[in-house]
Amino acid sequence: MESDIEEVKLKLKEADQEHVLWFWDELEQNEKERLKKQIESIDFIQIKKRYEDSKKDEPFDSKAISPLKYKNSIKMSNEEKQKYIKIGENTVKRGEMAVVSMAGGQRY
Repeated sequence: MESDIEEVKLKLKEADQEHVLWFWDELEQNEKERLKKQIESIDFIQIKKRYEDSKKDEPFDSKAISPLKYKNSIKMSNEEKQKYIKIGENTVKRGEMAVVSMAGGQRY
């Protein structure tokens, strides 16, 4: 187990996340194994890239925004709600943006 942690330490060092193991020696063996698995499952380089990309100042065409007709989510069927959820998910997957304005207390 201790030799395996060296790979994890290297992965964390490359991502400037070494602090994640500050309390490693205080953990029980099962906690160490669980933390190690969690660290191995995380793509820190991808997260860092996404963070850096989020700081880019890209031009924005405000004329590309168009309003949707008012929809009352309380009156929607589950099928209709799922349809709009899918539209939103696909919009995000394409790297596009959607803006939603809601009155206080509303939820989908």
